Amino acid sequence: MEVRYLYGFLLALLLAMAFFPLLIRYSVRWGLVDDSTGNARKIHTGVIPRSGGLGIIVAAALSVLIVQPTADTSFSFIAACLVIISFGLLDDIRELNPGQKLAGQAIGVIIAMMGGMVFTELPFFPGSHPFFSHAITFLFVMGVINGVNFSDGMDGLAAGTTLMGLVLIFVLAVESGNTAVAVMSLAISASVLGFLRFNTHPARIFMGDAGSQFLGFALAWLAITVSQSENSQVTTLLPLLILGIPVMDILQVVPVRVHKQLPLPGPDKEHFHHQVAKLGFYQYEVVSIIYLLQAILLGSAYVLRFESNWVVAAFYGAFVVTVLGCIYLANVKGWKCRQPLPAGTYERRNSLFRRISGLHRHTEFVFNAIVVSILVLGGFCSKELPVPLVYSGLAVGIFLVIIKFLYGTAPPAFVGRMASYTAVVLLMYGMTLTIETPSINRLIDGVIAVLAMMLILSIRITRKQYFGLTTEDLLVALFFIALAPLLLNEFGQGSIILSLVFRIWVLLYTCEYLMARGMKARERLTYGSLCALFITVINL
Repeated sequence: MEVRYLYGFLLALLLAMAFFPLLIRYSVRWGLVDDSTGNARKIHTGVIPRSGGLGIIVAAALSVLIVQPTADTSFSFIAACLVIISFGLLDDIRELNPGQKLAGQAIGVIIAMMGGMVFTELPFFPGSHPFFSHAITFLFVMGVINGVNFSDGMDGLAAGTTLMGLVLIFVLAVESGNTAVAVMSLAISASVLGFLRFNTHPARIFMGDAGSQFLGFALAWLAITVSQSENSQVTTLLPLLILGIPVMDILQVVPVRVHKQLPLPGPDKEHFHHQVAKLGFYQYEVVSIIYLLQAILLGSAYVLRFESNWVVAAFYGAFVVTVLGCIYLANVKGWKCRQPLPAGTYERRNSLFRRISGLHRHTEFVFNAIVVSILVLGGFCSKELPVPLVYSGLAVGIFLVIIKFLYGTAPPAFVGRMASYTAVVLLMYGMTLTIETPSINRLIDGVIAVLAMMLILSIRITRKQYFGLTTEDLLVALFFIALAPLLLNEFGQGSIILSLVFRIWVLLYTCEYLMARGMKARERLTYGSLCALFITVINL
């Protein structure tokens, strides 16, 4: 696997993590906010920035331009994105009517089709007239754009399902040798992952129509491109499984709107996630359920990627009928899920946890010492890092030092997160490249594993809730489970890549825990992370 993929992913992730706090702060000035006052259709309360799409787009674009500036990226794709993003941004500011929104989407899709985004071989209709292929492509892409846009009704829903689809597209692109699609899909994935850090329930920022329509179009374009390329051997119907959730939403909501005589492109509360929520699930449970459904579709897409179109169509048909049938039957029968969060969850500690609860006040210092020591060690060991990546980390460090002095003695939370996230990802990657001795790597993994167990114990012995698991954590777990066999197959048993994922995962959770422990913990972590970054540059 090429280094540029990891480089592009890290760069897009860091850029996204830098942009979103700024967008949250300044969105009100730009008029990019979502106000739920007087709107019964909104499920959130208050005023939430909806400029997240800009952060996703800019972070992904900069990453692609820096990592692979000569990539064979179609001009028509760029032009189509600009049109769709512009209309989406206008809708975020002025709220266009449904006809104007559809017109903007249609112009963008037609531009992309003129550049070659067309199903070259229609399933079940070989040798059909080109007009038929263009019509099917147009309807399919328009459906996906609006399906992703419709699903952007709950925190983390549209971004999470799109992220999962992008990861599968990346895997397929690598297998077929399509470097341009692989770089683009991975860069967008990283920016979406950074966005999810601020969009999981309760969300602090929304992506807006500019973001949801861009993601829908990009997902459709990438899926069609990777499945229709000359080097690809996958079935031509595979995009149906990759984009199965938004397509199913369209298949479910259009008949409802026709039956209720509602305008097809207008807003309502009849979408698939609304139907699941009507069964009594909490918002994060609805999102988790749809994540699992998306994981089933994408896992099946990978397994069936070389099967016939009939097999893929039959599976998807059975999936849609089963899922929608269960939802319909549950609503008809009046079934409701009532699982309120148990009161006093953090009070129910067994006697052992109560006896050792006094240790909790010391864990902040211990965790800070362990994390900073690991990062400093990474700074001294990271001698094989690409020079541009090191300078990127240096630039982030200098920027954060300037911000720190502007704010005074107490650095804001986003400075601590940027410093610790940058140091963890960069230095763990550097250690992976530099340290090749198996015994040393096992020792490092052992220390990280002990840290993980200590973190779980520290959370469990206290009655305070510093942070809880979110739907983004479910995504991380799904990716780790799904990618582990692929990484082992690619790099061999005992792959250090799995160790890298494990180290980053545990350390980032520990950093989040320390960020929640208060100002002193945040300052120690911030200063330690910045020192480790500067040690890396000096030691290069």
